Amino acid sequence: MRYYRQPNKGVLHTRAVPSVAGVSTSIKTTALKINSGEPRIAARQLPSNVVRVLRGLHRAGYRACVVGGGVRDLLLDLRPKDFDIVTDARPEQVKKLFRRVLLIGRRFRLAHVMFGREFIEVATFRGSGNEASDPEGSVVRGTNGRILRDNRFGSLEEDVLRRDFTINALYWDYADKRIIDHVGGLKDIARRRLRLIGEPRLRFEEDPVRMLRAARFAAKLGCELDVRCAEPIPEMARLLRAEPPARLLEEVRKLFLGGHAVSSFEELRRFGLLDELFPFLGPWMDAEPRAEGFVRDALAATDKRLSEGSHASLMFLLCVFYWGPISRVVAPGGSRIPRYTQITDAFRRMVRDSQYGLRPTKKMMADMEHVLGRQALLQARPRRRVNQTLKHPLFRPAYRLLCLRRRLGEIDEQCVLYWRKRAGSAPSRSWSKRRRHGPGRAGGRSANGNEKKVR
Repeated sequence: MRYYRQPNKGVLHTRAVPSVAGVSTSIKTTALKINSGEPRIAARQLPSNVVRVLRGLHRAGYRACVVGGGVRDLLLDLRPKDFDIVTDARPEQVKKLFRRVLLIGRRFRLAHVMFGREFIEVATFRGSGNEASDPEGSVVRGTNGRILRDNRFGSLEEDVLRRDFTINALYWDYADKRIIDHVGGLKDIARRRLRLIGEPRLRFEEDPVRMLRAARFAAKLGCELDVRCAEPIPEMARLLRAEPPARLLEEVRKLFLGGHAVSSFEELRRFGLLDELFPFLGPWMDAEPRAEGFVRDALAATDKRLSEGSHASLMFLLCVFYWGPISRVVAPGGSRIPRYTQITDAFRRMVRDSQYGLRPTKKMMADMEHVLGRQALLQARPRRRVNQTLKHPLFRPAYRLLCLRRRLGEIDEQCVLYWRKRAGSAPSRSWSKRRRHGPGRAGGRSANGNEKKVR
């Protein structure tokens, strides 16, 4: 890791910044513009489409900056996944500058500048969010303090106060080609410290998903969470129960499919967040001594597949999490009900009876039923219709789960060898890609992998 020292000189901002709940306004005099000799980011390090958007905003007379994870990752010599742009132009003004722009978002109004299938997200500087200075009602809060809508626009100095963590509040100004640091983010990057901007309890009340983001950044960047930020998380984790399922699912996807699934799982357990996402998992892991190794092997295999450039599926990891609790309630034998039906019924009941926690989508649940239910079929080692089993789009994830179950002592080596010998003739393409290029697309491949003829 490169160490960046905080600059000794900077540009002091004397503009008064309206107060934000839980955020001290004393930071308005500590905004520093990085000068030569300090960490810099060159325009050539940014994707061409990002530069095109920045240039278009700048030429139209607007201020344009890159902010957030893109700046942070470049300073840490990491490869950013995306770049967020902020500007003083309103979303409607951004739409007039570029050929294809989609205005989205109800909670936060955003502009997506389209370049083919790719888009660059452009946001307007947000205002203070202080309801007393918001006669138009642009900021709406729920009864628990959570921000439901926030479309009050402001300046860069106000926008920085609305960011979550200091390491995500670094701005790269396109006009000056320099980094602007208002809250000591460079110092926190150098120290590998994760610190919230403002009062942690109030910031978590505004957006409880920030607790999951804290766990993700701690796992991804190897940062140590500030004591003031870490203390309230266990008792405030219950706030996640009121979050929309889609937001939780997207954040969990980033946690486990970002190449740091093992460390993310450990951070979730450490802060008590795992019980809010998967309330059934903790009791099973406490009761089953081999559960720790079973789950850890699945997470480590996911990290390995991603590091090798292979496909990894959140659906498969959810099957791993659900399998242990399901296997405890399924009768081991002697029941007239087929084992496949017992497993799928138990899975549906767990999802239906869960009062809180992560809820899979309908499509994900359908795939999970197949993977979980087919454990009974694979364990039985049928001699008939083997080829049909191997050609099923979900055979690969079902087979991987079967192999993992050896760690629990449920599967013997002979069963794994039986399917390993036959798995070599199974299609090697991942189930998600097979579905994407299904038989309905001319010129593609059919479900069995053969070339289709275009009529």
